[in-house]
Amino acid sequence: MNDLNLSVDRTTANRQVSEATISKEVNLTPGDRVYLYDDPTYTGTLIRPIEKTYPARWAVELDSGHYEAVKVSDFSLVTEEIPFTDNESEARIKQLEEEIIALRRENLELKQKNQKLEEELKEAKQTIRYAKNISPLMRISLKRVLRLAADACMDVKRTAGGWILKMGNKARKFRRLADIWDLLSQDDWQLSEIFPEDKLVPINKILPPRRRQRPTPPNIQPTPFISRNIVRSWKEIGLAGC
Repeated sequence: MNDLNLSVDRTTANRQVSEATISKEVNLTPGDRVYLYDDPTYTGTLIRPIEKTYPARWAVELDSGHYEAVKVSDFSLVTEEIPFTDNESEARIKQLEEEIIALRRENLELKQKNQKLEEELKEAKQTIRYAKNISPLMRISLKRVLRLAADACMDVKRTAGGWILKMGNKARKFRRLADIWDLLSQDDWQLSEIFPEDKLVPINKILPPRRRQRPTPPNIQPTPFISRNIVRSWKEIGLAGC
């Protein structure tokens, strides 16, 4: 009789577990967050149910990157209430409060650093905007302009009244070397901006630079030297006033 009662109790318990498992399976969907084996720190994501398994199992992608086939009875949804003892709850709450305070402090420090960087960037942009030459220590010379033009497969030559920037059959005249430097020293430039059609110069009309001519000194004839004896003799004969 006792054996019969024990068998009935086991059957009832198994039936209750099966009913609970079936009810739980109905509420499960891929993508649900779960924790395994009653350990709230051992979490993962449901992928799909594994067919033809008994007890029913689901494929779970763990947060560590591994995969595991877990029985439905061995995991619980994260949205379900996680059982904590009073001591564990207080310790967990205290830990979360400390983490929140630390995150707020870190967020405040990052905001201050970000504000300081924005001010420095704004000041640098303002300096660049109003500066005629953002690198005053580097003087613009023909040697530097030639090197810059050579990097872009161009050539710079002196011409009458300015400078010629040449590339293949295209040529453009500039009055100053600084104008060529300002164009070629940009990070992004288009060839059509350097050689627009309305500013091209025919290559056969490029004149060589004019040589400087030395000014002719004025034709000044030297004043003859007159000695005192001659002046005295002129006075004696009455020619001093002539």
